[in-house]
Amino acid sequence: MDVYYAIIADIVGSRRLTDRHAAQAAFTDALTRAAADLVLPQSPIATVGDEFQAVAATLTDALTFTLRVQLLLPEDLSLRFGIGAGRVEMVSADADAIIQDGSAWWAAREAVEQAHAVQDAGREFCRTWMRMAQDAVVPGGAEENEAVVNALLLLRDQAVARLRPRQRRMVAALLAGATQVEVARVEKVSQQAVSDFSRGPGAALIEAQALLDAVASARRGREPLAVQQ
Repeated sequence: MDVYYAIIADIVGSRRLTDRHAAQAAFTDALTRAAADLVLPQSPIATVGDEFQAVAATLTDALTFTLRVQLLLPEDLSLRFGIGAGRVEMVSADADAIIQDGSAWWAAREAVEQAHAVQDAGREFCRTWMRMAQDAVVPGGAEENEAVVNALLLLRDQAVARLRPRQRRMVAALLAGATQVEVARVEKVSQQAVSDFSRGPGAALIEAQALLDAVASARRGREPLAVQQ
């Protein structure tokens, strides 16, 4: 069985949004930009109930996608992510309504609910959780993989939460391939300030993503996987 990574994103504090139209546009823009060059059998789409959904072919792409979105969103907007590993099956591919089912989606629903529960328990920085379906066969087993990924996601989400808006923009730009000089010009700071940041507060996020990018580069050239019909 091919393992896919279903992603459900819901809006944090959706009832507090004062301009829902502008917020939806900002979410859509961040999700679209975050999906660039990733292997996503289903690109991000808006669904009912203040939710967005996507499907990644690999865990690496799912993790990269969710980090990019967090960094690209304006400071007053936030999404909560559930990543589910398992089956993704196409029920209907109608142009007006793509309907999918499968254990990856059930796991993603459980994951986003767990992320919400962790936040409610006092860990406000939590934005991402991963759940593996019972039929997801992976090396090491589902339970061990879940624990390892979620431990790292908690650390990553806390690191992002501690960044100021300008710092988030700088990390996003550096991860997108911008040079320190280019980032400094856009943010109207010195190149030395960007360098200090990339070796200080932003270092862990930048280096961690570099490791994921190395894994992704090893599989470049493969055709994107198609969702099972």
